[in-house]
Amino acid sequence: MPATACARLLSASASILAMAAVLSAQGNTESLANPYRMVEGWGELPEGVLWGSSIGILPDGTGGLWLHHRSDPPIIKLDSSGKAVKAFGEGMFVQAHGFCMDQDGNLWAGDSGPFGDDPSKAGRGYQFFKFSQDGELLLTLGKAGVSKAGKDTFIAPTACAVAPNGDIIIADGHFPRPSTSQQDGDRLVRFTSDGGYVDEWGKKGSGPGEFDGPHALAFDSRGRLFVADRSNDRVQIFDQDMNFVDDWRQFGRPSGIAIISGDFLLVSDSESGKTIAGAVRNPGGENGIRIGRAGDGSVLVFIGGTDPEGLGADDLGNVFAGLTRQPRASPPLLQKWVKR
Repeated sequence: MPATACARLLSASASILAMAAVLSAQGNTESLANPYRMVEGWGELPEGVLWGSSIGILPDGTGGLWLHHRSDPPIIKLDSSGKAVKAFGEGMFVQAHGFCMDQDGNLWAGDSGPFGDDPSKAGRGYQFFKFSQDGELLLTLGKAGVSKAGKDTFIAPTACAVAPNGDIIIADGHFPRPSTSQQDGDRLVRFTSDGGYVDEWGKKGSGPGEFDGPHALAFDSRGRLFVADRSNDRVQIFDQDMNFVDDWRQFGRPSGIAIISGDFLLVSDSESGKTIAGAVRNPGGENGIRIGRAGDGSVLVFIGGTDPEGLGADDLGNVFAGLTRQPRASPPLLQKWVKR
């Protein structure tokens, strides 16, 4: 790493640590200050492209990002100023869900399929695609239109993360799902970087190592896997051998997870307190982004006034929030938050 970049990273880490020391003494989440401000109007798509629900966010380390959203084209590269500089994948996705970058810089983008019965989308969805950064399709996992748990099929994939050895972990089991889909079998599936099936873990449930709509994934510096087990209102943690370590409920109802240098854990909550399918989700919870430590689970910072599913963060101090709404021209369904 260049000396200037290293110094910037150390400075950012020191700033977060100092802020954390002050805020950690303030008590519960509700009493925590918000040290971030939103950059108004950040993000510009190509002319004529509508903003879709912004689910997948991969910061590029320069203040820009790769975006996987529910519109066409679905994969967009935004530079640090927020201007779109690349776009591809048009017509390939039913429902964007799941986005990660492997150790070779390739983009893995998921399609969870329709959330309900929709004859117009029969024969599509439930796949993961591997792209080069120039938009070349390199690999496809899953079978179009087939929603079931198998070695070469998915129920409804939602997220991916790259293991320390380069394998790809995929979370499988979005809710709601069509009546023709398998209604159980929520799990994590491991593949090699060239698409070879390795193993899988979990089943639908609320016990240790069970899942109900696993929604996001992230690894910490120790190789532990953090899973947003959203419908169970918890973050589950697994060691490198996929043994259950712990589950945490202090980060709200988790939709998105990111871990940055220093093992700072960010969790987005888009559903707490909302009535969805006739039931109040995580009553008493508050939408926003919680920032804490992956080591001990302490919650240090709360960014309120937003309700993102998609989440990304970088070591420059940027936090990106992706909102889920109907496609629109403006305002963008993507927010960039920076230190005040």
